[in-house]
Amino acid sequence: MLHRTLLHQLLQPRIWSLIMGIFLVLLHQLAGELNPIIDYVFFGIFVILIGIPHGAVDHLVEEKYFQDQKKPFSLFRFLLKYILQIAAYALLWLIMPVLSLSLFLILSAWHFGESDMQPAPRHVLWKVSQLLLGTMVLFFILMREPAFTADLIFRITRESMPALNSWEWVASNSLLIYLALLTSLIIVSFFAQRAEPLNWQTTKWFSFVLLLGIIYFLPLLPAFALYFGGWHSLNTFDHMSEFLGNKNSVWRLWKAALPFTLLAIFFLGIATLLWSGFMSHIDPLPILFIFIAVITLPHLLVMNKMFSYK
Repeated sequence: MLHRTLLHQLLQPRIWSLIMGIFLVLLHQLAGELNPIIDYVFFGIFVILIGIPHGAVDHLVEEKYFQDQKKPFSLFRFLLKYILQIAAYALLWLIMPVLSLSLFLILSAWHFGESDMQPAPRHVLWKVSQLLLGTMVLFFILMREPAFTADLIFRITRESMPALNSWEWVASNSLLIYLALLTSLIIVSFFAQRAEPLNWQTTKWFSFVLLLGIIYFLPLLPAFALYFGGWHSLNTFDHMSEFLGNKNSVWRLWKAALPFTLLAIFFLGIATLLWSGFMSHIDPLPILFIFIAVITLPHLLVMNKMFSYK
């Protein structure tokens, strides 16, 4: 029985994510100057194979939500609404990139914290705790390479000096910000636990701390990929599986995500070919970042609906 339990744990995708993260850290530590292609491959594996698929089954979550509400569901209407939300957010990026970036960071922090701290009670103090946790995780990742993050912010905000100066101030006061976030999280979670107790899962949070320890030794891109694909996306798959009534069927959900996953990869491939052939003079990084941001918005709204539903 013990051997079966151990085997089951070893087959968990999160375990392999942690192992791959540790392996990459060892490469960085032992090889010194590592070929950037290795980090890019690591980033691609986690984002393409896990990150994109975890958002490619939103229609199943929405359909289940409508069924529970005894309302008719239309895939066409869902996709139309999804695309319109993407288009509206893309337009906002075009008009006000600094505001769009600020909104994206806040929404991402909320989404990460909401997913990590599940199943959490719906008490308002737990909502605040989720936002604090997500903010701390996001800030922790961005601080892996503050100079790279500064350059990225400068490029995606179309060379906004106020945005760059704001980040430089934040980076120079990172220790105080960490302490403020951690202290606030502990205090708010303490009172939230007293108001409406959360059943803490020791193994999960031990793995979470281990993950952050691994991320600490990685550059920004693989650090983000490990958290986003190897932790957040896998957690979300678990939550969706439970919501859909298919416990322990993460692989089935992954296979169900294949059509929209392949479609997303296809369009990314077409965009890459067009860029390399006709627009290679344009900086691709801001476009890629904005693409990720705009497709995150409708996904976040679907997930928030799922997490808020009882």
